[in-house]
Amino acid sequence: MEFNELMQSFAAKYGLADLKVDNGTAVLEIDGMTVGFIHDPVTDSVMVVAEIGYPETDVSANFASAMLKANYLFAGTAGAVLCQNPETGAYALMREYRLIEHDPKTFEGALETLLNSADQWRGVLGAINEEDAEDMEDDEAGPPAEDESPTGGFIRV
Repeated sequence: MEFNELMQSFAAKYGLADLKVDNGTAVLEIDGMTVGFIHDPVTDSVMVVAEIGYPETDVSANFASAMLKANYLFAGTAGAVLCQNPETGAYALMREYRLIEHDPKTFEGALETLLNSADQWRGVLGAINEEDAEDMEDDEAGPPAEDESPTGGFIRV
C-alpha cells in the first residue's frame, strides 16, 4: 500500500481533515501530541515519531534511566524506541513500519499501539519530572522504581 493512501485512510478514520502530506512527510496533532510521519521511498517504510514531552531543566536523569531500561529488548516500548530529539530536546517514541506489511486496518492498529504507548510515557515523564523536582529539594535523586515504566519493568537476561 502507498504511503499517501495509508495516511489518508488514517486521517479519515480519526477525523483529521487537515492532513497535508508534503514530500513524504506529515505532522499531526493527536490528543495533544505532535506526531510526525516520514516516508522513505527507498525502503518503502514510514518512520513515526510521537513527541512525549520535554524534561524539566536538568532533572531528567530518572527518565533517562527509565528510557534505557524500557528500550532493552523493546520490553517497555511496544517495539518502538524512546529517544531525545537533539535539535529540540523533546523526548519521543519512534518506530519504523514497512508499508508492504500494512493495509489501512493493520496500519491504524499499529499506530494506535504506538500512540497508546507514547501516551503512557507522557504520564511517566510527567511523574518523573515531579519526582525529580521533589528529589532535588530533598537531594535524594535516584532511578525510578521498575513499576514506573508502562509495562511494569523490563526483561533481564
